[in-house]
Order: sequence, then structure tokens, then C-alpha cells
Amino acid sequence: MLARRNLFALLLLLLAACSQQPVTPAAVTTVAPTAAPPAGGLRQVTLAMSYIPNVQFAPYYVAAAKGYYADAGLEVNFDYNFENDVVQRVASWPEGDVAFATASGTSTLLARQQGLPVRTVMTLYQEFPVVFFARSSTGLKSAADLVGKTVGIPGNFGESLYGLLAVRYANQFDERAFTVQEIGFTQAQAVLEDKVPVAIGYAMNEPVILRQQGVAVDVLRVADVYNLAANGIIVSERLIAAEPELVRSFVTASLKGLQATLDNPDEAFELSLGFIPEANLGDVELQRQVLLESLPYWAGERTAAEGLGYTDSALWVATEQFMRDAGLLAGPVEVEAAFTNEFIR
Repeated sequence: MLARRNLFALLLLLLAACSQQPVTPAAVTTVAPTAAPPAGGLRQVTLAMSYIPNVQFAPYYVAAAKGYYADAGLEVNFDYNFENDVVQRVASWPEGDVAFATASGTSTLLARQQGLPVRTVMTLYQEFPVVFFARSSTGLKSAADLVGKTVGIPGNFGESLYGLLAVRYANQFDERAFTVQEIGFTQAQAVLEDKVPVAIGYAMNEPVILRQQGVAVDVLRVADVYNLAANGIIVSERLIAAEPELVRSFVTASLKGLQATLDNPDEAFELSLGFIPEANLGDVELQRQVLLESLPYWAGERTAAEGLGYTDSALWVATEQFMRDAGLLAGPVEVEAAFTNEFIR
């Protein structure tokens, strides 16, 4: 069992990319190992990820390791940075060198309102992965159980804030319904030490850490209360117009990596380790559990009907409506222009 003194360090390593939380990412660009290149060589492209190397990017690592990108004629450079940075870098194509990036649906809508011409071309997370969590003895079974409690949040930013606001919105809670306390990136530690009864984090991160400590945990999924558009692949509209086949090739190879990850998580985990510096791994078995807890968020009813990578128009409409009503967007955003499913078919 991990010592408590290691818990905070592990938490910093496991925070999810789509959170927009300001954890300093590794200043690193890595070149994915590939199979033997076809005649004429491989075209180099950059995938900018909004976090440090981590198992949450397993589908892309698997696509590289199993040669799916190489089969598409691509050599993918993995670049890691903040979410707002990668969105702007993608939007600047072709002046910039970033063709693809990982970003949430909420970030895409915010970017488009700011005039950045980006679109989601593949959705990885079919369900919003932010959760409220508490010791099972607290009695967290529904949103009504938040009333009167103190909820710890890293800060008033990012996907954690959006998740909190979405639960308030769906239940018509005002700010007096429960107290919100900013606790930095100490959510698991704060619940473990009873500093707050409830905290907000990621389904595959903080609750997993606590369970590894032998703590029984109840989780309230924001997706079950008010689902929001989550993380996927974004590109510039200019890239779509100029090189649609490049976009299609990248998305197709990435979806093959996703399917292979879902089919064989153990192999996917082992392949992913080759892309993650040892310093970022922490407890390897804990990281393995992080990957396993991520899988249900990547595939579900929508993908069974529409295919992996599908972007749900109704979900995005509901997300845009919530963001306007919550004051996160200053005005309407044309939702149908913010994403496309043409490259997953």
C-alpha cells in the first residue's frame, strides 16, 4: 500500500488533461516509434497534448506503437503543454507546426467564440469524466446529498468548475445550497484527512488513489447529472479545407489505436509505458487502474450505435446552452460548426 506521504505527489501526476488545471507539463516533444516506413518515407505531424505523458493518451500511443500511424504514412510527434496553449497552436495552422491537439468540447466552444477556427473531429471521452467523491460513510448517492456540505475544488477554473456549475444548473441549486472551498490540487488528500467531506476530481484519478489506500468511496458522476462535451481531437478549419485526407488518415489510425486499447487493455498499458518517462509513472499498478477506469468513458451506447469517436450533436447543444446560461459564454456559438463526424466514417 502506498504511504500517505506519497499521495500528493501521485495526485499531481495523475490529474487529467482535460481539466485545464495549471500543472506544469513536461516541456518535451517525443517522436513515436513506428513500424518500417513505406516507400517515400513518412510525413511528420505533431499531436499536441494538454498534459504530461500519461496513460490517458493510450489510444494514441498504441496507434504509434502498433504502426497504425506509419501505415497511414505518418510519423507522429507527441508534444505536451497546457490546453489553452494547444488550442491556440492548432488554430494558427499552417503558420504553426501543430496539426492536431487534444482538447475538451467546452474549450472548443470557448475558442470559437474567441474567433479561433478550430473543430473537433474525433471525440474520445463520450462522457464527462469529472466526479464528486466522498468517503462512503458520508452518504453521497445523489446531487441532493451535496446540500449543506462543503465541497473541495482545485480552484475556480477548468473542467472541475464546469462540472460543479453543471450540477448546480441541472438541479437549480443556488450558491447557498452547498459551500465551495478552494483546496488546490489536494482533493484526495483533503477527503482522506477529513478536511472536506466531498471533493471534485476525475473518475479515473482521485477515487482510484483513495481506493488504493483502502478507503471506500462513493462517486457522483457529473455525466449522470448533466453530461458535457468532453475531450477529443481538434484541428483547424484551414487544415480541414486544405488537407482533408490528412485529417482522415490521422483520425482513422487513432481510432484503430482506440479499438486496440479497448480490445486489449493489458497490451495497451504495456505499450504506453514506452512513451511515459519513468519519473512520471509513480506507482505502475495504480496507473494501470487509471487506464482501466478510463475505458468506459471512451466507449458506450453512443459509440455502439454510431462508432468510436462519435460526436453527439444533442450533447453539444446542451453544453452550449448550459455554458451560456452559466455565463461561461458571452453569447451563442454555432454548435454545428464546432465539430464534424465526417472523418470517423
